[in-house]
Amino acid sequence: MSKLKYKVTEFNIVGQLIGFIIKDGVKIKYLRLTVSGLEYWVKMPKEMRNTLDQAIQPGRWLAISGMRQLCLKTGKIKFVADEINLLPDSTCENPENLQQPSPKTQKPKASILVCKKSSCAKRGGLEIYKAIQENLEAHGLENDVKVKLVGCVKECKKGPNVIVMPDKARYQRIHSEEVPKLIDKHFKTEKPMSV
Repeated sequence: MSKLKYKVTEFNIVGQLIGFIIKDGVKIKYLRLTVSGLEYWVKMPKEMRNTLDQAIQPGRWLAISGMRQLCLKTGKIKFVADEINLLPDSTCENPENLQQPSPKTQKPKASILVCKKSSCAKRGGLEIYKAIQENLEAHGLENDVKVKLVGCVKECKKGPNVIVMPDKARYQRIHSEEVPKLIDKHFKTEKPMSV
């Protein structure tokens, strides 16, 4: 039986803001969106709450990307925003045009997810994050591959943990020296790296 409790994938949605879920009377915890007649709650990370554009008000159209976490035991899905963009009102006059492209035409975005929680951080997770960024920049891939620090991936004892998307390849107990090989394997750099 698999020990995997969660399945983590990326999401990109375009929807109209219905309202907010407020915590402690002042902190925005979730954005409530309507997408094709369905309501979604998208969690706002703490660091995004302070930088939230004040122009975001109910009725505005938003493009949101982030991580979707599916609990394999309960079937519950949790959406956590990485990026929120206000769409100009002129682009939203015809909402049918805002539907997401079908999976066949939408090219999956490449990203590398690095766990930032305490156990992985203590085992070198932040150093891995920096090494990945430096290697991507060295090969001119910083605009093609996004590096993200993410919450717990539920493999704390095997940290630091890294997930390469869209391949969904998981790496555990990774060291900085292994980063060039990982990038070459998944992103076929122009000049081959020594193994």
